[in-house]
Amino acid sequence: MRWFARGGQYSNIYTTKLDGQTFLITGAAGGIGRATAIELVKHGARVILFARFQNLTNAINDVRKFSQLPNNVIGYPIDLADLQSIKTCVEEFMKNENENTKITALINNAGVMACPYTKTKDGFELQMGTNHFGHFYFTQLLLPRLHSSRIINVSSAGHFMWPVPCDALHYEQMCNPNTYNPWSAYSLSKTANILFTRELQRRYSISHNICAYSLHPGTVNTPLDRHLHLHDFMRKLAKPIRYIIFKSSLEGAQTILYCVLSNKARPGEYHADCQPTPVCHKYAKDDKLAREWWDYSENIINEKLKEI
Repeated sequence: MRWFARGGQYSNIYTTKLDGQTFLITGAAGGIGRATAIELVKHGARVILFARFQNLTNAINDVRKFSQLPNNVIGYPIDLADLQSIKTCVEEFMKNENENTKITALINNAGVMACPYTKTKDGFELQMGTNHFGHFYFTQLLLPRLHSSRIINVSSAGHFMWPVPCDALHYEQMCNPNTYNPWSAYSLSKTANILFTRELQRRYSISHNICAYSLHPGTVNTPLDRHLHLHDFMRKLAKPIRYIIFKSSLEGAQTILYCVLSNKARPGEYHADCQPTPVCHKYAKDDKLAREWWDYSENIINEKLKEI
């Protein structure tokens, strides 16, 4: 059972040399983001970590332990639930990074799951605000530096839990505390990741030579479930079971590495267990809906920016 739970493995990483290549990773302070960063630096990559201010220094020092060149690991503070923080972060990145630096891949990994009803500083529902709107704005600001880059959006098979169109109507339901459901909100934000990927590929594959990928990392044993109301005793009781049936962070990072490095990954498509995989419902592959959701995302973010 433990072997089955591991899922697909990207074995080519063990013979891959990444010297001179630069990778950007959000949510790199723990879980699959940390595991991805470590695997990349172990093979010579330069990795730029984006994490909350309070976690950033520890994240940098942690990943540096695995790099032969300590300067290959740097980072910038960011709060993806705060548009001003995202803007400040990217401005600092643009100022410090040589404009000729080739970015091999941007990995949009940070996220929250099934949290109680909360709004971001800008008034977005927290899960959509962090998982989608924050990464959408972050990616748009970075686009001038993302020519011939890969962009990886970490979604989830959890998008199946609320198989409805990702649109203004359903998002606004999640902004109402009376109709809010934490799992539905999570599911909708993960559908948003997939639609964002499809439209990103359509809009920028030619002008920027970008390849965009979305993926399900698997059911991973990470602190992402910290908002679930489980008694400490129950968490301790479940720990050995989780080890058996859940992936480790390294195992969960495999499909990210596959999308970052493999020529078999399909641009614009959804992946799981290191292979292209069908999405779980029809609304996650609706290109018209993807275009409309992009426009809605752009408009609502621009409206919020006017208030900053």
